Order: sequence, then structure tokens, then C-alpha cells
Amino acid sequence: MAELRTGQTTDFTNQGTEFEVDAQDTDGASTGLKETYYIPPFTTYNGFYRKIPELRTVINKFGSWTFGRSIIANAINKAKLKKIRGIGRESARSVLKNQWIVALACGDSFAHIVKDAQGRQTNLKPLNPGKIAIVANTEGIIIAFEQDLGSGKRMRYEVDEIYHLMYMREADEIHGIPLPEALKALIEMRHEALGDLRILYHRTVFPMNFFEVETSNKTALDSLEKTINAAYKNYENVVIPAGVLKEIKKSSQPQYSGNDVNSLAYIKFLVRLFVTDVGMPEVVMGWGEMTTEASAKVIITSYEQEIWDMKLYNEEAAEIQLNIKFTIEPAPSIMDTMVKDDKKDGKEKAAKPNDRKFTAPGKK
Repeated sequence: MAELRTGQTTDFTNQGTEFEVDAQDTDGASTGLKETYYIPPFTTYNGFYRKIPELRTVINKFGSWTFGRSIIANAINKAKLKKIRGIGRESARSVLKNQWIVALACGDSFAHIVKDAQGRQTNLKPLNPGKIAIVANTEGIIIAFEQDLGSGKRMRYEVDEIYHLMYMREADEIHGIPLPEALKALIEMRHEALGDLRILYHRTVFPMNFFEVETSNKTALDSLEKTINAAYKNYENVVIPAGVLKEIKKSSQPQYSGNDVNSLAYIKFLVRLFVTDVGMPEVVMGWGEMTTEASAKVIITSYEQEIWDMKLYNEEAAEIQLNIKFTIEPAPSIMDTMVKDDKKDGKEKAAKPNDRKFTAPGKK
């Protein structure tokens, strides 16, 4: 048995490297309550989706890749799909894709399953997730949904009246998990870095100047300040009487601009880290630094498995909740291209004739 030599281990507790993650329980049904309510934080994550271009692009691409090019169904199910018009003149594919994008953005999406007097489905109308409460019983089973109509009024729907999608639901939770939830700190870092870089470049072109003048008269100082600021704003020359200005001190760049800190590299790193964490390959986003053709194929192949999972989830949800069975035609797969390339190249051949010969050990 090997002896443990404690002298070879390092204690990092006093070196500022400790990292702790706050414990977090699930949002399951509350014990002792007849009904548990949960309202998705839609406004928070919708703000992220609307303001952060990388996040919106990622979520939209997941939606586009998931719903491919078309929806394939037989005549009966096609007739059901044609009835879905969303808010008026949408297609079934557009409505279902929208529901999935919203679920990715805030964890949950809801649509009212509109029915006629005979109980037949006539439409699927999207709802605002921030105004829908998920209602679960003491056993954690979703039993209803409640919509906030404003002015203290609420509309209660039965389970089969709402089309509900949940992204990455965990354990006994009664809701999905917003895709941006774990990216919040990273998104804030990116936003902060872009703001700092904007100031850096702005100050490089329009430096902050400090003017030392020969007067302390407040009226004269105000007049001089307005004259200089107007000159900067209008890109005009300024004439000042002799003996007024003594010295101009420029402060065009931050102190760190001359050392090894590279602002653009830092922002690129944050964007790359964001894309990696969200599960979207760089090549799908439209760039691929340090990515070869061979590695790109492997990356895309792995990414396609995630898309297939999303595709199947939506197909199963529609069959279970809407009684509509269909298949989403996937986007062209890189695997198909790889197979065609292999067929064109033919069987693998040895580089040299001698590569096919085998010489046993000890023989010449």
C-alpha cells in the first residue's frame, strides 16, 4: 500500500481559490398546501432575450434547427395542423416553433387550446408566460393553469385546455429551467466588458482634456467651458483670447491600455465561453477560429444529437397534448455529407505497397 505523503499536497484554503455554489432546492409542490402556484420569470429572461444579441441568436438557431424545414404528417393530422393559426394568420409550424423558443428563453411556454362547441380543436393561441400560474396539487401533479387578466381577475384553465412546454425540467419541479439561468453572470460580464470597451474607444477618439486657466471667475469659466464643449460637439475650431489658457492635459486612454491586457481578446473569450456553455458550436454561429474541417464535422455531429432530442420532445408533446402526430423534417445533416464524401473517396488504400506487408518478429 502506498504511503500518503502529506508534504506533496497543497492547501489552497488561504490562497483565495475557494469556490462555493449556493445550495438550491427544487420548486416542487409545497408540503401542507392543497395547491402550489408557480409563475415563470418571463419578463426577466425576455429582457435577456431581447437585449443580448448572442443569446437571441442562439435561442433562435435552436428553434430553427429543431423545426427543420417542414412538418410531415398524414392527411388526418395535416387537417388538424391547418386549423392552427395562432394570433390570426400564422402557420402551425410558426406557432409551434414560437412556443419552443419561448420555452427555451424562460423555461415554460403556454398556448390556449381553443375548441368549438363540440370539443374539437380549432386553434392554438400563444399566451404570455409571465401571466400564467402553474397549479399543482399536494402530490406535485399539475392540475390546472391560471391566467392573470388584470384588475384582479383570473381565468382558470383545465390541464387539457393549455399546451405547455417545459425546457429541461428537473426532478419534482413543476416548471422548466430557463436556458439563460446559468448564463446570467457570464452575460453580465459580457455586458460590462462591452460597456468598458465602448468608453475606451470613445476616449481614444475624443480624449478627456483638463484645462488649466488663468482665471477663477465663475462666469468666465462657464463661458470658456461652453465654448470648448461646443467646439468638440460641432467639430469646429475655437478662438480663445491670449492669456486665458495656461496648459491642456490630455487623458485619452486608461492606465492599463499599455500593458498586456487585451480588451478585444477578453470579450472574444467571454463570447466563446458563452457559446460553449449554451451548447451552440461556433461553426453554427457563423465563425470557427482554430477549427479545422475535420473537427467541425465532429462538433456538428455531437450538436445534432441535442437537436434530435429537442425535435423528439416537441413531437411527443404535440401527440400527447394536442393529439396531433407528425414528424419534423430535420435540417440537412453533416453525417449525410460525410457518408457521401467517404463514398467518393472509395476504400482506404495504403500509402505505399510495403504498408500492406507484415513481417513477423525475428524474420527478415
